[in-house]
Amino acid sequence: MAIANKIGVKPLKDREAAERLGGKVVEIKSGDLYQIDSLTHSIPYLIPKASALLDSIGANFLDSLESKGLNPNQVIVTSVLRTQNDVKRLRRVNGNASANSVHMYGTTFDISYKRFFKVEDPDGRPMQDVRADTLKLVLSEVLRDLKKKDMCYIKYELKQACFHITAR
Repeated sequence: MAIANKIGVKPLKDREAAERLGGKVVEIKSGDLYQIDSLTHSIPYLIPKASALLDSIGANFLDSLESKGLNPNQVIVTSVLRTQNDVKRLRRVNGNASANSVHMYGTTFDISYKRFFKVEDPDGRPMQDVRADTLKLVLSEVLRDLKKKDMCYIKYELKQACFHITAR
């Protein structure tokens, strides 16, 4: 929380406030490195440092899969920036949600460790599935390496089946 408060944006009341922040936050979109899940209680914005970290995670994950001879998969981002209104709505349905969520600072995002997006072969050739537990192991290795470089904090969320990641 201390790092998020130091490097992040001030908590925002609503989604329109995020759009008025200009360059303080950047919009993240599904692409070649990761996929954005359907976000019901957050919006796809991060501070630039957190966005760069997410790009690194996506690229390193794909590189690790390739170096291990595994077919490509992308990580799925399940939660990003939460406004104060998002937190209120989330707390109604999730008793574990914090009123002072670190997600409100634009420094933190969640990545699923149970679900991944299988990248299809561009030529249409069938590709063998990679087991979710294998993908989780590769992802955890990628995250461990970034944590060792002091690029992020990582929390293993058991109930939400995700890695909760905060940029440093």
